[in-house]
Amino acid sequence: MSVNVITYVTAVNAGKEPMAYAFDVHQIPTGEVISRLDFKVWTKKSSGVTCFFCEPDTGRKFRVTVFKDKRSEEYKLYKGELDFRECPVGKLYRLRIEKNSNGNMSLKEAHLIEDTQ
Repeated sequence: MSVNVITYVTAVNAGKEPMAYAFDVHQIPTGEVISRLDFKVWTKKSSGVTCFFCEPDTGRKFRVTVFKDKRSEEYKLYKGELDFRECPVGKLYRLRIEKNSNGNMSLKEAHLIEDTQ
């Protein structure tokens, strides 16, 4: 696979609406969630990939960021298999999201579950 993360400006120019995706901790679902990965954007101030998800059943949109592992140079979750630089967009994922010790939402698990295109 190849890198399929875009810049924020590229996303906006392509008609994506990043601001429509919640990032407030009170608006992001917790626990297990089935969501479609709509697009991914490089973070501006750190080494990360912000993933923009939409729950097909509710239409709820939210975003979570996966940061680069400094040792492996990969954008993977702890003990995860997906590299978020390359994982496909437009597909459904089973996610587990939890609040971390800083009070922020953290993606703990992500599994590709279905081809939706």
